[in-house]
Amino acid sequence: MNIAEIAFFAPLIRHNLIVVGWILALATLGVVFLAIRVSRLRWQHRTGIGHGDHPDLERAIRAHANAVEYIPLTLLLFLVSALTTAPTRELEWFGAIFLLGRVLHAWGLSRNSGASWPRMIGMLSTLGVMILLAVQLCIPAMH
Repeated sequence: MNIAEIAFFAPLIRHNLIVVGWILALATLGVVFLAIRVSRLRWQHRTGIGHGDHPDLERAIRAHANAVEYIPLTLLLFLVSALTTAPTRELEWFGAIFLLGRVLHAWGLSRNSGASWPRMIGMLSTLGVMILLAVQLCIPAMH
């Protein structure tokens, strides 16, 4: 890529990074919310480590852990997509779907440890966005 091409794509990349920044900020606030919820339940149940056979604490720990397991890798996919000039609208839609999925998953798991539609939709949304971003990043390498 030459200087003229870089200059042409600079505004798009800047806007894409702003979109990814929003996704990162909202996902971070979600993880902080889940961490505070775990801390509050630990205090309430006087449980320092583990879940102490308290089902609500066990679900809160898993909701937080699941977020920490999936969000970082997905945010890396968003970042690289933004830097490789992915369409901004696509990043916005994928980001909205991803964040909504994370909220649904955490909400569903916090309420019930069994199968539930919010958990299912949350995980399908998360995995779907991850797959779409990964495929999108692989396509240029195939040409």
